[in-house]
Amino acid sequence: MDTIFFLGDSKDQIPTFLGRLGYAVLGVNPDLPVSDVVAQTPPDIILIDGRVAHDTINLFEFFRAQESTRGVPIICVSPDQEHDGDQLSQFERVEIVPATSSVGMLASRIATQLRLRKKAGADVAQSSLAEMNLALRDYNTRMKKDLEEAREIQRSLLPQKLPRDPRFQLAVSYHPLEEVGGDWYSVDLSPDRTALELHIADVSGHGLPAAFLASMAKLAMVAAQGLGPDKLLEKMSSYLQPQLPRGRFITTGHALYKPDTGEVLWARAGHGPALVRRRATGRVEQLYGEGFPIGFVSGEPYELVRDQLQPGDLLILYTDGLTEAQNRSMEQFSLERLCSCISEISDGLPAGKMVERIIDVLADFLDERLLKDDVTLVLLKREF
Repeated sequence: MDTIFFLGDSKDQIPTFLGRLGYAVLGVNPDLPVSDVVAQTPPDIILIDGRVAHDTINLFEFFRAQESTRGVPIICVSPDQEHDGDQLSQFERVEIVPATSSVGMLASRIATQLRLRKKAGADVAQSSLAEMNLALRDYNTRMKKDLEEAREIQRSLLPQKLPRDPRFQLAVSYHPLEEVGGDWYSVDLSPDRTALELHIADVSGHGLPAAFLASMAKLAMVAAQGLGPDKLLEKMSSYLQPQLPRGRFITTGHALYKPDTGEVLWARAGHGPALVRRRATGRVEQLYGEGFPIGFVSGEPYELVRDQLQPGDLLILYTDGLTEAQNRSMEQFSLERLCSCISEISDGLPAGKMVERIIDVLADFLDERLLKDDVTLVLLKREF
């Protein structure tokens, strides 16, 4: 008897109908964690009703992380098939079924997935253990080589060293979630040393696909150099919009800092606001500016925001992997906590120690819970 693990409304007719067809239907046990339920009775297929279980991305990540469900096919009943299809395309052995489908059609899709799984299992069983081990070693070798090459490419996107100048201090913290990731930053001081450009970007997704798109974004930024932050983002969008795969997007922000005067020009494309801490008051202010992420729409303008740093003031750029990091209670670190942390940093610390302090506060908040996104932080301190 095939076993189906069902996540949805227990009063729904779906589990009753499937039971009458001869399937063993497991549901959520309020007395046991889901991981224990599926470990005790490994399912042959997982059925998720997206109309009830809204956090489908976390559910898919959870099931793919469990040994007992890593290779199990998943069917998701979706009220928004196109959106969920894009969101869940990163996962293997997944089928999205529209919510308008009949129970009979759903049962047909379940039967098809079960047949495909059994056929795949039969094919694998016919291979010798030696052949399987050899194929696995070859695959691992290729993957390791590809990751090493991708890591080198991504390193080339990042500054080899930060500009040094008596008028300001710079410090960066960069932590990709995997060997390669979608975050990147750029810091460039003009040859005449009159302007410092700071760029930060976050590509949707993780791993090799995100790293590849980050490379494209860096090339687009280089091609658009010489423009003000708002016009630079417009040009980047025009370059990248036709090239980005469906469902992919890039949030980014660009700051132009003039060391002699302390003037800051800022524009953002769907990215988190830049933060400015005033030395005189300890207050942290947020620089917004309107603009869609690159990949959403084309031809839209980006708002230019102006600000002025005084000696001792800070300018901070970051990616949402920092503000959206969750602790064991599923609380987000949040923009509010980040601002509070920045406001409490001692003025006398050098920029590098300030960045270390922020990352230490984040680590204490996480309480050893692993990050689920890349984290990048860039801090500029005006000296005089």
